Amino acid sequence: MTLARKYATVGSATLMSRLTGFVRDVMIAAALGSSAVADAYIAAFLLPNLFRRVLSEGAFNAAFVPIYTRREAAEGRDSVRAFAESALSTLVAAMVAVVVAAEVAMPWIIGALAPGFHSQPDKFADAVTFGRVAFVFVGAAIVVALLSSLLNAMGRYALVALAPLILNFMLIAVLAALLATGWRESRATGLALVVTVLAAGLVQLALVAFGLWRAGMGLRLRRPGGDRDVRLLMARILPGLMLAGAGHFNMVAAAQLSSSLPSAVSWLYYADRIFQLPLGFVAAAIGVVLLPEVARALSADDHEAAVAASSRTLEFGLLLVLPAAFAIAVLAEPIVDVIYRRGAFSAADSAATAQVLRALAFALPGFVVVKALLPPYLARESIRMPVAAALIGVGANVVVTLALLGPLGAVAAPIGVTASAMVNAAMLALGLGATRGLPIDAAGWRNFPRIVAISCVTAGLAFALSRLFAGALAPESSFLTRASALAAICLAGVAAHLALMLATGLARREGLSAALGRRQARL
Repeated sequence: MTLARKYATVGSATLMSRLTGFVRDVMIAAALGSSAVADAYIAAFLLPNLFRRVLSEGAFNAAFVPIYTRREAAEGRDSVRAFAESALSTLVAAMVAVVVAAEVAMPWIIGALAPGFHSQPDKFADAVTFGRVAFVFVGAAIVVALLSSLLNAMGRYALVALAPLILNFMLIAVLAALLATGWRESRATGLALVVTVLAAGLVQLALVAFGLWRAGMGLRLRRPGGDRDVRLLMARILPGLMLAGAGHFNMVAAAQLSSSLPSAVSWLYYADRIFQLPLGFVAAAIGVVLLPEVARALSADDHEAAVAASSRTLEFGLLLVLPAAFAIAVLAEPIVDVIYRRGAFSAADSAATAQVLRALAFALPGFVVVKALLPPYLARESIRMPVAAALIGVGANVVVTLALLGPLGAVAAPIGVTASAMVNAAMLALGLGATRGLPIDAAGWRNFPRIVAISCVTAGLAFALSRLFAGALAPESSFLTRASALAAICLAGVAAHLALMLATGLARREGLSAALGRRQARL
């Protein structure tokens, strides 16, 4: 399977997950709005969602794949199986201990994540209850991540990428039942959603374990300990989570700093769900596919192949997220209005969420650059510089957000997140430039200006069309009119961007024709 097809497989499955996640979040907004129960539900899931998103973007791969690649090349498949079984046993024991400790400490955890909730006892109590149920999901998600990393290292990407759909489908079914029976903005509604998430995590675990068994790599639990590489893996898990999930850690920090403002946590969450659609599509593909490719190239002492893979990845990411960032900034109000404004989600909520989303859009390019620059460090098992860059980025987020929180309110947090992404990306680039050089080839340097230029043209078209359809996009227009106008603008932008890619040579017509031919043959 070519590198492009691997990106397409993972990216397409991730896109399906994000789209069904959109449906899920629209229904959550209709059921909970920006109420106190919504804030409590979102705060309870700050950590579980952090782990789920980070792990889905290849965080565990950062620790697991280099060890797997080295061990398979040196000792063969039996050694890999023994390593995986020892790692699974150790991780299960660790997760049981962590979950039990978290259940006891949940009031302190929620107090740290959302200190502004202390002034609202009912909201705080609901968040603690929801958090205790939700944290069991974290334990299941970590074990799923280990098994998924093994499947990814074996080159079996599809099942891992499709597994998150289970969570979305189960939540959509429960939400449909709750909305049909009129359960809205109640504690019982929030609790039903939390329990559903836990059940979905257990189903995902069973599915991934079945996939490994079908691949001939069924694992059994053994007594933990004794394997040096397992100790190395455990030592790298937390740094790996920090590196792959720097953007998500910043969103948690943003929610924490905004928790004293009414409804700010909910507005940030709803804006982040839109923000994650383009970012998640690109970041998951990069995190899951690029690291194994670079690790294999470096283990074969093929520096040129590693640089080429990194360059094409950065082009792939920027081709998607630059026009997406510009379009989100231009169309923030109609996007939020069409997606969320219904049920308990009011027009005022829509306007506030759009302001947060517009500020957040400018973080997209920075996070994609971070994702593309991490694998050269991780493939060489070098994490000191990336960890320092991530921590300094979080520090920049805190400083900027606190400085702007007073004058700007809820909009300060996404500006802080953008500053963090830029600082992190700049430090990673400087680190590579000072040592091994940036992993960008001559073709990459030629293509980047063209990518920026055509993205600006696409954004200009979106802006012009938004002015042309201003009446149809107005909040007082019907939902069908607003949705149709927004869809027309988005489709015109995609068509224009694709045409510009072909005209500038960034995409090859024969490649597109071959891809369409393969799709028709499959159909």
